[in-house]
Amino acid sequence: MSRIQNNPFTFFTPPATTGGTRSAPTQYPPGTQIGPRPAPPPNLVRDAFETVVNSDAMRRLQGLGKLMEVASKGPFPTREPHGGPPSLTHAEGVGDVTFTQSDRVKDGPVTRLQQFLEGAGFLEMGGNAYGYFGDITRAALKDFQTAEGIEPADGKMSPATLEAMQRPQHPDTDSTMDLLATAYAPQLGRPMSPLEPGKDGAMVQQFERGTLTRLPGGEVRVQDLAGKDLVPPIPPRTVSSLEEARALHVAQNSKPGLRDYNDGSEYYGGNDCGPTSVVITATAVGAMDHPDAANAGEAIDTVRDSILGPSDWSDTMIVDQVAKGVKAAGADATMFGKAEVSVGALDDALSRGHPVILGGNPFIGDDETQSWGDMAHDAGNYFSDSNFGYHWVAVTGMTEEGNYIVNDPLCPKDPIEVTPEQMALYLSDTCGMVEVSPRPVPVT
Repeated sequence: MSRIQNNPFTFFTPPATTGGTRSAPTQYPPGTQIGPRPAPPPNLVRDAFETVVNSDAMRRLQGLGKLMEVASKGPFPTREPHGGPPSLTHAEGVGDVTFTQSDRVKDGPVTRLQQFLEGAGFLEMGGNAYGYFGDITRAALKDFQTAEGIEPADGKMSPATLEAMQRPQHPDTDSTMDLLATAYAPQLGRPMSPLEPGKDGAMVQQFERGTLTRLPGGEVRVQDLAGKDLVPPIPPRTVSSLEEARALHVAQNSKPGLRDYNDGSEYYGGNDCGPTSVVITATAVGAMDHPDAANAGEAIDTVRDSILGPSDWSDTMIVDQVAKGVKAAGADATMFGKAEVSVGALDDALSRGHPVILGGNPFIGDDETQSWGDMAHDAGNYFSDSNFGYHWVAVTGMTEEGNYIVNDPLCPKDPIEVTPEQMALYLSDTCGMVEVSPRPVPVT
């Protein structure tokens, strides 16, 4: 027990007096000491014990104060989902449907399953009749299970699958934000909104336990509900000048006198534009170290082998193969088929801060208006002087004037600046596009 007279939380109260009268003085026996009592003799064990007890009490009070401070910032309100297709509300019988089952009544369980998968973006009926659970529906159900992290993702209904369907569903945002959402799902939880406008031109997607925010210019932030960054902000990986683009450039082969970006590597044919564009864009997003001229050939060979297997000759590549090379190089790849490629899609990717591998024809056009093949050749900066068909290039940014910065593997001297009109011509005969983004870093 602590001593009362030394306890800082006790107070002395003087005795009360009444009516102005005074009592008679107290008579003390001879030899009585009058005045304050002397301090008791020191007791080291007791004093140490009291110090510990009082310090512990103070720490508890301070800890309570900190808890109260944290509580003032939270708990955070529960976010209500919005912006997506409806969940499966009429679930009767849906959990029991099986492969090859047909509905016996209108709007039966198979029909409602298909309508849900269609609304959630996993199934395209294409005008076909509802009511039969076939291969297309099973594949869509597998995709839904995979997206929800349900195991096994086998295209069969299960209690976990039905439960996921009855939760609020949300539309996909752009594919690169979906990659981040998947990577940080353990920290962010389920999406509560689509990607939507935020403050000062930012785009924001809300989650149960945080947000993904893309700022104007392409920087991305992954934050918890208190606004704390879960990972360092992800900077944009595009450039705004030819000088910056030179630091990324690689030529797909070399010739005497034209070896600034490829110093005489072994010639494996004229179809290395795809692997070379992978080297350029993977360098831009930090997945690879930029090779100097002496090592350019080895870097290109490595990417080609990751796509084709061990090879000693280059080959034409489709968009799937180019994307495979990007992933093997350590970056993320988002593919766009021919029908999805446009100047607008290119602009959107660059606005997200991501370089692009773009397929098209640099020699397309007429005598009055041409893409950039003839222009670059006339300037002594192109390995070809004739229309050879499809070609892959890296588009690494835009200038302030709105021109595109193109790291064309057929340019042995420098990257080039391309006008929107020239780019539109190049894309009028496209073979696809790959948006290249940095792979998400782990949460520390």
